[in-house]
Amino acid sequence: MTAFIPETKILFLSTFPPKKCGIASFTRDLIRAINSILIPGISIEVCALDKKANAALYKYPASSTMNGHQLDACIETAIAINNDAAVKLVFIEHEFGLYGGELGEYLLGFLSMLEKPFIIRFHTVLPNPSAKMLSVVQSIALLACKVIVMTKNSAHIIKQDYQVSADKIIIIAHGTHANSITNADELKVKYRLADKRVLTTFGLLSSNKGIEKGILAMKEISAAFPDALYVVLGQTHPNLLEQEGEKYRLYLQQLIEENGLQQNVRLINEYIPTGKLMEYLALTDIYLFTSKDPAQAVSGTFLYAMSAGCAIISNSFVLAKEMLDEKTGVILTTAEESELAEQAIRILKDPWLQKEMNNNALAKTRDMTWGKVSKEHAKLFSEILETAVLIPEQPAYI
Repeated sequence: MTAFIPETKILFLSTFPPKKCGIASFTRDLIRAINSILIPGISIEVCALDKKANAALYKYPASSTMNGHQLDACIETAIAINNDAAVKLVFIEHEFGLYGGELGEYLLGFLSMLEKPFIIRFHTVLPNPSAKMLSVVQSIALLACKVIVMTKNSAHIIKQDYQVSADKIIIIAHGTHANSITNADELKVKYRLADKRVLTTFGLLSSNKGIEKGILAMKEISAAFPDALYVVLGQTHPNLLEQEGEKYRLYLQQLIEENGLQQNVRLINEYIPTGKLMEYLALTDIYLFTSKDPAQAVSGTFLYAMSAGCAIISNSFVLAKEMLDEKTGVILTTAEESELAEQAIRILKDPWLQKEMNNNALAKTRDMTWGKVSKEHAKLFSEILETAVLIPEQPAYI
């Protein structure tokens, strides 16, 4: 392989902090991990997707912005990237709502002008696509060097339902953080949860998260375990906040009060930083995943909980079916809070079962740490650019 010329850039097109969304956090964590293993002379920068395109809000590695909902902006950005000789590869994080036009078709305007090789990651892969969705995804995939998905099921769907060539498809799992080694009892004291059996959900709040199911289940759970506390971490999703304000959070708060659960449910209206989040997960006895979308391809919140060694109770969805079995958690078969309550009580009554689920959930994610995921990305960059990008591993000496 040849050596890189100075100032070689890999440019990510994605939402990015300070924007509060899952893909923004995902991209930040991935880039941090990749940067730690790249050889000198290579940099990763970000073109941040932002409807307001306010570059002043962003800090390096976000070096530019693009309003993905304006076709002219998409085209102008592609031309600017073409004119930057240092950019050798573009990496696109894809979600249909990030780009304007029907089903995000403005991205095709960007790609039609782009003269650089690109990789795309589909965060959502829906089965049985409409004719329009099929056309958009096929057009994108045809132009891409590689198409990344994060689960085996997504790879199967994009191959079978979208007829994307198998040699273009790569599975790279969603990264996870290393679990905290801090004592759970000490953490419970730190967060005013001493002597509590803690059930947790985290993430940006919206009505499709189904938090009300967890709250209603706490009626039965708290009757069996008066010391049980359901902690819901997260602010309202910014898009929902623009549309209807705090309507959903106020509904949840009303539900808590109507059912007399003020001592058993705690809504924490914060955007939790990663370090604090992993501590909350480390002290959690059971993690509840109540999202209502059975076709959801992947969930960072779900995987972070597993990587922290949480026993999981989850609605049935794609990733749960791939990651959970009776030894790692529970997949609910109904939409009833009574089933959730029954399963939570079963786990809380059996410390050995809970410990087994904790350990097995952690083991299931041991190959999905950001360190390992970053190496898979770096190897893909090397393949496409036909040059080394990864710091060589040093030989072990005995």
